Amino acid sequence: MKSFFSTKHPKEMYLLAVSEMCQRFAFWGIANLLVLYLVEHHHFADAKADTLFGLFTGIAFVLPVLGGWIADRTSYRLAVIWGSILNAIGCFLMATGSVSFLYVALFFAAAGGCIFTPGIYTILGHVYHDKQNLREGGFSIYYCSVNVGIFLAMIVLGWIGQTKHWSIAFVLAGIIQILGLLPFFKVMKKIGSIHQENHILQKSKISHPVKKHEKDRIIVICILAFFSIIFWLAFNQGGSSMTLFALRYTDRSLFGFQMPPSWLLSLESLYLVLFAFPLTALYIYLAKRKQDPSPPMKCALGLLAMGLCFLIMVFGASKIAPGAQEGSLSPFYLMGAYLLMALGEMLISPIGLSLVTHLSPRKYTAMLVGVWYLCIGIGFYAGGLFATLMAELSSLAAFFNIYVLLSFIGAACLILLAKKLDKMRHADKF
Repeated sequence: MKSFFSTKHPKEMYLLAVSEMCQRFAFWGIANLLVLYLVEHHHFADAKADTLFGLFTGIAFVLPVLGGWIADRTSYRLAVIWGSILNAIGCFLMATGSVSFLYVALFFAAAGGCIFTPGIYTILGHVYHDKQNLREGGFSIYYCSVNVGIFLAMIVLGWIGQTKHWSIAFVLAGIIQILGLLPFFKVMKKIGSIHQENHILQKSKISHPVKKHEKDRIIVICILAFFSIIFWLAFNQGGSSMTLFALRYTDRSLFGFQMPPSWLLSLESLYLVLFAFPLTALYIYLAKRKQDPSPPMKCALGLLAMGLCFLIMVFGASKIAPGAQEGSLSPFYLMGAYLLMALGEMLISPIGLSLVTHLSPRKYTAMLVGVWYLCIGIGFYAGGLFATLMAELSSLAAFFNIYVLLSFIGAACLILLAKKLDKMRHADKF
């Protein structure tokens, strides 16, 4: 632990983390509250709300392929700035409370995320280009830091929404998003140098084709991104079916106060923060002893954690009678499930993004970050469709069993492929 805390990460990482923390506060303030907002404020049917949630999050994570392509050819700096502005506009349009503006608002928020995300992660990868030994730990610290934004959004905006002041919640989200540009401006000089590199890279594309080992690395990225679809399909249930489970079947009373369902969901982000530093210290400890699991193996372990998450949900749901419309189940089932979901996320998302920015040929980095998010989008969209089965299957336990099986099967396949994928990384050529 001493070696970990004496390790110095670049200050730009922390400034970028604050900027994305604000972006996540705004974006997930919309996304994770969307189902509750639609059901309670606009009286949407559960299936319609779940489908719209899946469509919105799916599009938001599919579009970064386009956003990454644009950022690679223009400016990572402008991608972050314009992404922030578009997301803020989406928040302010949501604040109107009008169904007519609802879809336009969601489009602006999704477009903002698609431009913002590839740009800022490419910049973060550049910050660690000469600190490869700190990369995975740095990405883990960064990832947990930005998720503080989601945690605060669920607590603050969830409470405001619970009091039926949805417009105030969305205005606040938009303001926080704009404020997130302030720390970003402090690293403008660093971003400016990356912007200049873009033009040099464009001129070198024809004369410097992708090499064999670079093609292998791209294949590794695509395979891991493909398996991540299973993880994100299950993860999507946190803001849809599991939120409805908290609303209808969970005892949320706390000293006479009825907790908003979003407060239970906020625990997932809190767990991310709690896991980040111990995991980072563990990576350093294992790396020194040459026992650190490879990125493919960590992704497999992430899927195993997700399978265990839904195994807890199966045990809890088995206590709900088939067809019941309400219940009073202990909140510890959801608390335990979100804990394992967070562990799985820490083993897949920051590790995957670190791998993408490390293995990608420099001229395609932002686009391949977009490919990673494309698979997240596919998973989220599919997860929204799967969430509609909650009301159709014979029991809640049968519904949650779907994610147990998918996660365990995906983990088993990745474990079998891990050694081959690790060789195709060509770590000796860095």
